[in-house]
Amino acid sequence: MNNLIVGLNKFIRNKNTVTILGIVLILALLYFGYNRTVKQTINPVSVPVATKTIGSRTKISADDITYTQVAAVTLNDNVIRNSNEIVGKYTNLNVTIPEGSMFYGSWLVDKKDIPGNWIEEINVKDGYEAYYLSTDATQTLGNNVIPGSTIDIYMMARDDNDQLMYGRLMENIKVMVVHDGSGKDVFADASNPGSPSKLGFQLSHEYYVLLTKAENMSGITLVIAPQGKRSNLKGDVNVSSATLRDYIDTRSVDLTDEVTTKEFTTKKSTKKTSTSTSATDTTVDENTNSANVVEEDTTNTDVSSY
Repeated sequence: MNNLIVGLNKFIRNKNTVTILGIVLILALLYFGYNRTVKQTINPVSVPVATKTIGSRTKISADDITYTQVAAVTLNDNVIRNSNEIVGKYTNLNVTIPEGSMFYGSWLVDKKDIPGNWIEEINVKDGYEAYYLSTDATQTLGNNVIPGSTIDIYMMARDDNDQLMYGRLMENIKVMVVHDGSGKDVFADASNPGSPSKLGFQLSHEYYVLLTKAENMSGITLVIAPQGKRSNLKGDVNVSSATLRDYIDTRSVDLTDEVTTKEFTTKKSTKKTSTSTSATDTTVDENTNSANVVEEDTTNTDVSSY
């Protein structure tokens, strides 16, 4: 027994033995540590994803969320991993969450943190929907279009005869808010107004869908003009709003009753657009913002500039 103990002591005190044991121990630690790290990286984890495309400024419900398995390595600290942190929040300004996408913290805001005066917070009437139309300082004549101003919307596109047609699509729309590119109220600081990027107003569902299609179809140009001032659009032929509406409807896929995003597929129309010497234009009542039809003489195809 004593001989065994003496032999073991000699073995342990041997420098070569200690070195070999140390190397083996280090390699074992590296091996098991590496395997554990790899498993943690590639093992699937469950994360919430969108069941459909969710547009900006949209309140998220439980129906908008499902779970899927993804490799842990694909996640970063900004990915939300619990649906309880998503339900009830709003998608941020200029954020659209694609179907199947994970949710990121920077994409969502609480209601109290919504930037600017989103129209949803300014008493949109029943039966109407908030619309934000892209614009710029040129169209608004600097900052002369302010909340309470009334505007007309003009449109230009090429018809089936390759003629550049133009005309007034809607008129008498009351502006409710003017936002800059970050969603803040342009006139929050009256002494130093920002640069306009979006005009907010309300439309009936029918005209909300119409304008959404027009703004997202390729080949269509939309500009605004303060009511009473002509757009500076120029083309080959001046047409009525009825012709413009027909052009939009025959080149777009019908939307569902609930319009939450601005994504459309265009289709080729077999109809020919036509001009009219006594044309109709869509007008929106100043008090109710409901669309009506008024007669306008479009014999003169020269559209004056601002």
